[in-house]
Amino acid sequence: MANQITKGANDVCTLRRTHTCFPNARTAFKAWMYALGISSLDTVLLPAYVGTSPKEGSGVFDPIVEIGARFQFYRMTTDLRIDIEDYRRVLANARPRLVVLIHYFGYPDPQYLDAVQTAHEQNVLVLEDEAHALYSDWIGGICGRVGDATIFSLHKMLPFPSGGLLSLNNQSSTSLFEKLQQSPFKCDLSYSPLDYDLFAIADARRRNALALLELIQPLRGKIDPLHTSLPIGVVPQTWPVIVTGRSRDELYFELNKRGFGVVSLYHTLIDEIRPEQYPDAHWLSRRILNLPVHQDIPTGALEAMVEELAQLV
Repeated sequence: MANQITKGANDVCTLRRTHTCFPNARTAFKAWMYALGISSLDTVLLPAYVGTSPKEGSGVFDPIVEIGARFQFYRMTTDLRIDIEDYRRVLANARPRLVVLIHYFGYPDPQYLDAVQTAHEQNVLVLEDEAHALYSDWIGGICGRVGDATIFSLHKMLPFPSGGLLSLNNQSSTSLFEKLQQSPFKCDLSYSPLDYDLFAIADARRRNALALLELIQPLRGKIDPLHTSLPIGVVPQTWPVIVTGRSRDELYFELNKRGFGVVSLYHTLIDEIRPEQYPDAHWLSRRILNLPVHQDIPTGALEAMVEELAQLV
């Protein structure tokens, strides 16, 4: 009877999220597209903010090229948010098979739920790229659950040499999961995220981000935070700032020379995102710098880093 309650949870499908291991997130994405049968007849829609590097290429774009699928982009603003009107326009015109949403630096977009709903209303699949958002998903619980699939990059969020995961949400078909288990790209990992206190790591990252938000206040106008708050559930991968008081590249090299491990993610966009078509994306990519917030940062190091920043800008 519908009103009866069992003594325990017995339905193995209720709220299930299957996970399949791959060498990295890009391979997980590629395996999912293969399992879906994505081909040159299909279009993949991506944000117009996709980086590349000579060493690693582009983790989210290269698999699409390798599959041979077509691609189009939707605009992002200078504060790295979805231009929702452009998104809707391109979605309607391109009629893609799937849409990629990237939770940059661990922050889901304010229009994230709207973007997923709009795609699903048009029978378009949604991939959540959580290479930066493992903790925002697993600990914060604010993303990863409304798209059709999610990819994770373990080595970007934990002290692992490699590792990627593909998660399918409850609505995904059993046959798709079975296809993934037969994927030639699938692998076994010799290390597990469960070996770490993920809650404590997330807490440390949030505390470090909040400390940086306060510490850089006197530098506003020269160093501005991309995000002016840390919403509940968000666990940053790094703390992105916009450098206007000096060359971003000069600041990057100088800080690293002085022992402060900053990075510059998305410093170079893929050629397909042309500056004349997407000026906001290129404006941001030339100025963004990522400050560390990871769990290994010793006491007092953030203060010392910001003191150096103040001298350099």
